[in-house]
This record gives sequence, C-alpha cells and structure tokens, in this order.
Amino acid sequence: MKKYSLEISEDEAIILFEFFARFADTNRLNFKHPSEYITIQQLAAKVEKTTSAMFKEDYKEILSKAQKRISNGFEGNLSNDNAQVGWIHKIISDYFWPEFIDINGMIFIKSEYSKVAKIPTDPIEAECFINHLHILDLFTHSADLPDDPFWDTEHPDFKDAWNVGKHISEMWKEKLERDFPMDNFRIYLAKSDNPIVRFHKVRKNHINWFDKESNSNQSENEKNKIIIIE
Repeated sequence: MKKYSLEISEDEAIILFEFFARFADTNRLNFKHPSEYITIQQLAAKVEKTTSAMFKEDYKEILSKAQKRISNGFEGNLSNDNAQVGWIHKIISDYFWPEFIDINGMIFIKSEYSKVAKIPTDPIEAECFINHLHILDLFTHSADLPDDPFWDTEHPDFKDAWNVGKHISEMWKEKLERDFPMDNFRIYLAKSDNPIVRFHKVRKNHINWFDKESNSNQSENEKNKIIIIE
C-alpha cells in the first residue's frame, strides 16, 4: 500500500486540533471561524495532489476497499449517521423537553444535575443554580462582542436566541405541569445577558428567586428584561 506524507504549518495544526477537539466534545462538524474552513480546504487540496485514484474507472471499488481496511477491527457504534440529527435530538431531549428528577423535594433538569458536584443547601438557590440555560451557548452565533456588555442585543442571532428562550420557557412550563401537577413553579427568562432561562419550585416560607433582596434592588430597566412565567 502506498504511503504519503502531508506537511502542515503550526497554525494549521492548532486550527485542526481545535476543530476536531470540538467535534469530539459536541459530535458536531461545523465551522466556527473562517480559519477552520480555509485550513480544511487547504488540507483537501494537499490530499488531492497525493493520489489519482479518484479518476480511475473502478474508484468506487477502490473506495470500498479503503473503507474496509481503515475500519477493520472497529467494534464501536457510530453515534449517529448524521451528526446534526444527533445534535438536534440531544438539544430537544436535554433542553426543550427535558427529563426532570426529584432529589429530596428539589426538582432538577437531569442532564444538568449530573454536571454539578456540589449544590447549594437552599432549595430555591439550588434549583436556580442548576436549572439555568444560556441560550446562545447552544448554537454557533455571531452575537458576541469583545468587550462589556459582551453581547450585541440588536444582532439577529441574539434576537433569535431570545425567541428560542421564550419557546423553551413555555415548553418547560408544560412539562413541569405534566410531571408535577401538585406543585407550582416559576420560570424566568432574562435578557440582560446571554439570554438565560431558569426555574424553581414555589415554596411556602421561601422567597422566590427574583423577589430576593439582591434581585429586587435591580433597576427598573433590568426588571423589564425579565419575563416571569408561573
């Protein structure tokens, strides 16, 4: 079997490392920066110069044999034939219509609870700490700014994230009512930062999250950026 060598620059190696490391973490093959697209294109151009197999009449057979040799001994399962489908499924099951768990009377999003080693002792603080979601973190976007306030609230991506947050809030409301019909919940959607949606259970003798003194002192302008769903 022929062997080929490809030379890449230090910059290209760094870009490729970041690209494939992100793929390993998210199972999503997508470009987040023009440098990634350019590097992949340059790599593809170098590969094309190494072999003429793709121009042969029996290319499909050549490709099939190459695939079998490369995958020989692989016993794992591909997470999904379509990475985007797998990502969409994860987004829906983890965030849009999540599985909730009851831990000593506290209600948590299961996928988020598993990420936290230690939770606050106050139940409302604990629920708001764990059950919060930064909407823009779910997607590739261009709404970030290099300096404070760090988010361009007029950018179409930010506006889309805000609308997504509204839908997630309503879906959480429906799911919580269905799963815990005897309990009442408050869901908050905040626009002052990367749009954040969070919830907690309403309890007697406990001050609701946004009614706490630290939050009630916020300016009226800030308060107008909070949607409360009960």
